[in-house]
Amino acid sequence: MVADAVPSNLASANSFPSILDLATRCGACIYGVHHLMPAPDPRNPVTETLPLHDLIALVRPQLDRLNRELVLDLAPQQRDLVPLVEHVSGYRGKQLRPVMVFLAAMAARGSNHGGQLSDDVVQVAKVVELLHTATLVHDDVLDGAGMRRRIATVNHVQGVEVAVLLGDYIYAKAFHMAVQLPDPACARWLAETVRVICQGEITQILHRFDLAFTEDRYFQVIAEKTASLYAAGCRLGGHYAGGTESRLRALEEYGLELGIAFQIVDDCLDLEGDERVVGKSLGTDLSKGKITLPLLYMLQRDPACGERLQQVLGLPEQEALRRLRAEFPLEHAVAYSMEEAQRRVAKAQASLSALPSGPARAALSQIAGFVLSRRL
Repeated sequence: MVADAVPSNLASANSFPSILDLATRCGACIYGVHHLMPAPDPRNPVTETLPLHDLIALVRPQLDRLNRELVLDLAPQQRDLVPLVEHVSGYRGKQLRPVMVFLAAMAARGSNHGGQLSDDVVQVAKVVELLHTATLVHDDVLDGAGMRRRIATVNHVQGVEVAVLLGDYIYAKAFHMAVQLPDPACARWLAETVRVICQGEITQILHRFDLAFTEDRYFQVIAEKTASLYAAGCRLGGHYAGGTESRLRALEEYGLELGIAFQIVDDCLDLEGDERVVGKSLGTDLSKGKITLPLLYMLQRDPACGERLQQVLGLPEQEALRRLRAEFPLEHAVAYSMEEAQRRVAKAQASLSALPSGPARAALSQIAGFVLSRRL
């Protein structure tokens, strides 16, 4: 375990391992797994998915409650902030993270729970959703993005200063809600998770334009900056539903692997997606010099392409995308990356075998498959 990853009182009170430790403990699943694992069986249910609205039907009442309550939870005391809070509420998209908190809670309890979840589970889901929203606001600042969920970003409309402070405002509200819970696990665990998210983002920034960046580092970065919140949400959902330690570990591993797959797909969409479908600015990874898995594939396959790639990185988004798509083997790079995402999804689904069978476990498995097929 990473020595300083979890506050000692958290480790002793709840026996929670660290998110960062879980990412490290995955060993081969983080470091070069695609060279070691067999290709997923095509008969695996990894791609047999229902539409997302059908998958979340099991928790639709809880999700509707969450959205109603968040309007009140985020209501600012100063009238000047009302338009900003209303604007950022438009960032809510698929809401996979709170959905997974709810489903994890149901799955941890087994099939005979009757579908009822405690107020604490709903509170955890709200905190996770707010933390995710805050990261989106700050991500748009870091990327200089102009569009999110088909609407203008806060930084595009109000400038960087307001966007940074609005993200901080949402973070503060999330943690204020977390510390209201009688069980402190949520506040302690998510405080550590936010630290890990920031660590991953900083590492990625420090290695922009770094053609010596490796797949090992790439997987570690996306485990930290993206997958850690999925893992935390799944584990906390199970924790507040009274799940056993073995079930909590399974849910955490599920969230970690699914989150890694989600980010790989996101990195592919940034290069070959349709902005009208994806609903956000594309090409930002190239313009900011981020070295993602498709680019790593190109560099491994043809190290000599590094000089040409260096000429593309840092260009304006549309020009960078045009040149990448015209001059590089993007189709093969995306196929390679999606194969890795499929392996991660298969691992996420396999981890669910530690949970009792039932509708919630089945929905979690299907959501993992949805991550592969999403185009937005």
